Amino acid sequence: MQMAVPGAAPCPRTAETSARQVVVVGAVRTAYGRRGGALAAWHPLDLSAEVLAALLERSGARPEDVGALWWGCASQVGAQSGNLGRRAVLAAGWPESVPGVTLDAHTASSAYAVHLAAQAVAAGSEDLVVAGGVESTSTVPLGAALGQPTLGKPAGRLLAERYRAGGGLLPPGLVAENVATQRGLGRRRLDDWALSSAQKAARAQPAATPYIVVPGGGAGPTEARGGRRGTSLPGALDEAVPYSLARGPLSALPPLYLEGGVVTAANLAAEGDGAAAVLLAEAGLARRLGLGASARLVSFGVAGASPHVGLLALAPATRLALGRAGLGVADVSRWYVLEASAVAVLAWVDEMGVDEGLVNPEGGELASTCPLGAAGAALFAAAAQGPGGGDGGGRYVGVCSTGEGGVATACIMELAR
Repeated sequence: MQMAVPGAAPCPRTAETSARQVVVVGAVRTAYGRRGGALAAWHPLDLSAEVLAALLERSGARPEDVGALWWGCASQVGAQSGNLGRRAVLAAGWPESVPGVTLDAHTASSAYAVHLAAQAVAAGSEDLVVAGGVESTSTVPLGAALGQPTLGKPAGRLLAERYRAGGGLLPPGLVAENVATQRGLGRRRLDDWALSSAQKAARAQPAATPYIVVPGGGAGPTEARGGRRGTSLPGALDEAVPYSLARGPLSALPPLYLEGGVVTAANLAAEGDGAAAVLLAEAGLARRLGLGASARLVSFGVAGASPHVGLLALAPATRLALGRAGLGVADVSRWYVLEASAVAVLAWVDEMGVDEGLVNPEGGELASTCPLGAAGAALFAAAAQGPGGGDGGGRYVGVCSTGEGGVATACIMELAR
């Protein structure tokens, strides 16, 4: 679909809405595998190459036209170390002249990558770029960096001392417990959201969601890709989605972190394997190359909060993005919010005053699992390329994600008409 860039901008002229318009001309993600499941035999570089190939094939762009790659990954050790982004360019067979860089903002990694790539296009330093990310928690388990000697730990003396009074740097589940207590989010409401996410995903995915690709065509990795043959994914479905949730078993799950707590294995996203990528272009170049645009990136917001309640950074990041776009909450027809936990989404819903029915219409990471380095870019794919996009899907959509340590990103996009 070719997007018409309006003659008069619908929002104030800011750094993000300058004369150089940035549009999405392609966005895909792999179907997600469970940790130790169908994609466990795939090397993260091979997953990256698979999604990069699918991105260009579906968009019609050529590798030699790509200016750079920004690639997110949360656990950059072992198979995911050594500038994974640059090596993904080479593994995909793209020209050696295309640079690549890797960044880590935990579950916000690839969303942040999209922001930075888009800003490079808006600033005029690039014209056609790719952003996204990968995570193979089967290959590099979350927390693998903690297995290093003392001086290799991710928290030094000064950081540890700063947050010692609050129990130190907390794992995501305890952060979610803190936020749930502060915002009065009870177990029943969190479980209801997890159940709703699973039900929405189960309804949406059998329609062969247009932005989901199956690595290896569903046959598992081949010898040519350097992996062992693995279990096939169930068509264009995320591996975890067919496993339906029910109210009874959900309510019986014990708390994961605190006696009497509210965070369980159902309302905290499970680790997963997968990759996602977004192709961004300057609008004039997209027209000249015949690349159809599905959305225009209007504005961005990033924010931070105390690591002890880091999920609360999501609302200020969203308010920044809305303010820079000259829009209000009511102007946005759908929201794609990273489901690191049900607490993260519902705390944001309450603070922003968003209708829950407008959030994650195809389900989220609570249903599909969460490949940390890929999840943010996958939200952009869902927003721009999913069934709700295009005509009839409203004019503006929001994409929001959080990362460990108290960082959050938000982006407002205008859909093609």
